[in-house]
Amino acid sequence: MNFLKLSLVASLALGAISTASFAQPLEDAIRGVDVSGNLRYRYNDDRYDNAGNVQGSKGSSNATHRWRAMADLKTPTINNVALNFGVMYENNSQNVNHGKGVVTGADAQGNSVVTPFLGNGLGSGKDGNFGVSTFYATITPDSTATTIIAGKQRMNTPVNDTTYDRATGVMVLNSDISNLTLGAAVFDSWSIDDLSSSGAVGNDVAVDKLLYALAAIYNTETDIGNIGAQVWGFSADDSIKTIIFSELSWKGSLLNARVQYGLSKINDSSSVFGALYGVVTDSNGASVANIAPDNDLFIIEAGADFRNDFDLPLSVRAGYVTNFQDGTAVSLDDEGAYAKAGQLWWQNAATGISFSALSSAGKSNFNDNKDISVFYGAVNFGFLEDRFIVGLEGAFGQNKIDKPVANAASVENTIKFNEITPTFSWKHSKNLTLSGYYAMLSTSTDVKDANGNSMPDEDRNRFRFEARYNF
Repeated sequence: MNFLKLSLVASLALGAISTASFAQPLEDAIRGVDVSGNLRYRYNDDRYDNAGNVQGSKGSSNATHRWRAMADLKTPTINNVALNFGVMYENNSQNVNHGKGVVTGADAQGNSVVTPFLGNGLGSGKDGNFGVSTFYATITPDSTATTIIAGKQRMNTPVNDTTYDRATGVMVLNSDISNLTLGAAVFDSWSIDDLSSSGAVGNDVAVDKLLYALAAIYNTETDIGNIGAQVWGFSADDSIKTIIFSELSWKGSLLNARVQYGLSKINDSSSVFGALYGVVTDSNGASVANIAPDNDLFIIEAGADFRNDFDLPLSVRAGYVTNFQDGTAVSLDDEGAYAKAGQLWWQNAATGISFSALSSAGKSNFNDNKDISVFYGAVNFGFLEDRFIVGLEGAFGQNKIDKPVANAASVENTIKFNEITPTFSWKHSKNLTLSGYYAMLSTSTDVKDANGNSMPDEDRNRFRFEARYNF
């Protein structure tokens, strides 16, 4: 027993000596480590009239305070290897609800009880999530212009939200051929922001099916301007048959243009996508097979920037969006790289349009056949050497929905909509930017209610203010 005690004491002493021998001042330990990130505060105020096109319904409204802090650390490259580590704090649940209260219980009949003047998430307890957002190694061999990224990383692709979407695996990028970058990736698990916020599942979920990606990105400067092209392809076991994103772009000193085309073939209800949305019913309430249609999206956009040729802080762009297949779910996340203007129409249940296969607004992608036609435009004007920019964005279009009905002819429904969104941005300093918008979306439908009356117009407005400090 005495020998055992002596051995334990000796081991602890030796461990302390060993630790002390490797200790170093914090300044020396972090020398050469790059730190980048941002602190962001966001206020959202959402208001609804005739929500769900219900006659006489004033819908609901809510206001939320949201905070985010992100920090990414990168070690110096030693022997062609650098380590990357990121942390993120996120809170999206502090709802002040305009003082109208929150559900606090149920009465004897089981009806929800709303207690006035209560919000949630504003107390001194836990009000958000803090954790490791990235943890990967970057390998850059000397013999080739190749970058290997291995570990938990952001999904930097045109079909992802590059801030939130994460995946664990390996991505390889090669630029040995002039003006051309070739990429390949395989991930054994991946998490999409739209999946966690879909309402069908809880937060912090991941898809544990192998996801594969291939990419070719070309860019060159010519006498007539910069010409770019890119093609991405994705496939996932038992989930995604094919997702393709393609773009051809040109940018001159004054004019610019781009054409985008996306295509997806997603597995039916046996996959993670179809299973998310449970039982699907037709307009008669009968259950129907949850079959994902083929999806595609075609966008053409042209614009002009008057800064270079006319020294005028004005830029304009206009575009058109349509589809040729039965759906529009061509992306893993709505915040992908598809061109658009406005803030609400392309990810909103009122219009029935979503570019994402996983967002809650995109649920109807799995049975309804859609035919969309949307014109959009945006104009921005800068003041004070572009430190203060005001803009106006708009979108006008329709979504023709062909809804299948069991043992009957399908039901056609046309949703017409328009969105007008003034925007502003103030660069207070090199690091701090204040920005915001007021989006006004109005939709109407040709559907009749039980009494044969036309359903009323539906209005969804959102005011957003954001303060972001980048470092």
